[in-house]
Amino acid sequence: MEEYQYSAKFYDRLLSPFIRAIRIRVLSLVKKYHYQSILDVCCGTGDQLKLLKKHGFNGEGIDISDAMLSVTKKGEYPVDCFHQDATQMQYEEAKFDLVMTSFALHEKDHAAAHKIVREMLRVTAEGKDILIVDYELGEKTSSVSKMLIYFIEWLAGREHFRNFKSYIKKGGLPELLSGCGLQELERHYFAQHGIILILLRKGKLT
Repeated sequence: MEEYQYSAKFYDRLLSPFIRAIRIRVLSLVKKYHYQSILDVCCGTGDQLKLLKKHGFNGEGIDISDAMLSVTKKGEYPVDCFHQDATQMQYEEAKFDLVMTSFALHEKDHAAAHKIVREMLRVTAEGKDILIVDYELGEKTSSVSKMLIYFIEWLAGREHFRNFKSYIKKGGLPELLSGCGLQELERHYFAQHGIILILLRKGKLT
């Protein structure tokens, strides 16, 4: 049975109050850097792409959940999202100005998360950007935020929680991004330093 078969229809209503500020920050960065071609990897319901479309920015997404993909076609701002495996994207190299993913890497097993990062790098044009939103738990993360994040991940299911704990134990985003040669442009924190948004450039900064 598909993981999101039943939750896809009300997924956005549940999460929107908690991640709205992140969605807005992504929109502000897209406006700031004027990206022309955008790919949302593991796009889910397409909520971020719909917000971008509302403000005049077109993008596309990929996901392996048919239940989630069915939601991308609904609402006032339907978006183009396709069934693809993020570890083996069906795109040519250097196709997009911005390749982004939100809250996807921590829920994958370590090998799959590494493959997704490498694929994101492959389809990003030279001198263009990668944006990642995910958990970062460290000394600055409040204890309340840590407990809430662990509880949410535990509720998501045994495999999900196991992958999340492995992601944290192995070093999170810094470990996954090591050796990629990406240059940091911006970073922003949310949820009392429990969530990071990091914008990276492929190639040298200009």
